[in-house]
Amino acid sequence: MPVITLMSPDAGPGRPALAKIAEAVTGLLGISPQHCWVTWQRLDADAVHRPEWDRPAGHPCAPIGFITCKASYPRETVSRLLRLLRDALSTLLGVPGDEVYLVVRRAVPGELLIRGDVWAGDEPAPEAAAPAQAGETPAASPRNHH
Repeated sequence: MPVITLMSPDAGPGRPALAKIAEAVTGLLGISPQHCWVTWQRLDADAVHRPEWDRPAGHPCAPIGFITCKASYPRETVSRLLRLLRDALSTLLGVPGDEVYLVVRRAVPGELLIRGDVWAGDEPAPEAAAPAQAGETPAASPRNHH
């Protein structure tokens, strides 16, 4: 369920390019392509400060970005996601990879509304789940996995 927000004083690369980024991300995470959103916000050049953006006209600016994803994604997966986005943006925009700035914001259980319900966390894998005690019933609240 990553939501990726990219910002730059440059015009965005267009919807098809953003869709390719979402496809690469969902491929890495093993989730449905409908569960990743990518937005581009064009910033007013006079309303920002980033030394790397002080360039002559025609030289592209590497974006800054925020990735919101579930806290349940392992750190190694998130590291791969960051590198994948860095490389994809560098290639797509023709900017140095070391100028792409990305930060992850973790959505924690109870603080994410997804598909109409508050996400309570991912269910543990069946082999990791504790055995149910006699007479216990499963939790009534649905869990969202994306």
